[in-house]
Amino acid sequence: MIIPTDKDVSTSELFGFEPSELWLEIGFGGGEHLAQQAKANPQAAIIGAEPFVEGQAKLVAELESQGLENVRIHPGDIREILSLLPEQSTDRVFILFPDPWPKQRHRKRRLVQPEFLCGLSHTLKPGARVRFATDIADYAEQALAVFLNDGRFAWSAQTATDWRDEPPDHFKTRYQSKKLGDCEPVFLDFRFQAG
Repeated sequence: MIIPTDKDVSTSELFGFEPSELWLEIGFGGGEHLAQQAKANPQAAIIGAEPFVEGQAKLVAELESQGLENVRIHPGDIREILSLLPEQSTDRVFILFPDPWPKQRHRKRRLVQPEFLCGLSHTLKPGARVRFATDIADYAEQALAVFLNDGRFAWSAQTATDWRDEPPDHFKTRYQSKKLGDCEPVFLDFRFQAG
């Protein structure tokens, strides 16, 4: 269930089958969203990354109780393994309510930065979908700017409800339910356009 970090590995080696889709959930917290997506989408092989042991343990318990075998876990920062993933292998990415690093002097620690998108992009298939969600208004603005300035990500919103309303395929997280942010959740969906 744990991803090896000492070598490149194919998705068929990692999962024991050749998945039709590969998804990533970056910073899965307690794993509620990831487990629900795995159950609703058995065709997708999902890699979840989370550095905190408590979240890893909760997800493992949930996967075992539901008999879900299409998930693998990286017990750390996703940036540690992005270069090990096959090029143009990923169909979907979730970055849901990442640490907002709210103090101005700490904002450089936020996950969504130009360097991170460069590392992520090599794994994305053309047309891959990326969802970023936050309940911190400043982080939503910053992330939107970083994605759009990259030039390879098309924001799919057509109206305000596209980013204000919870997407129909979203499963609420425990963190989201606590409503600790300074705004209602913002959901930014993008399509990757290789170029």
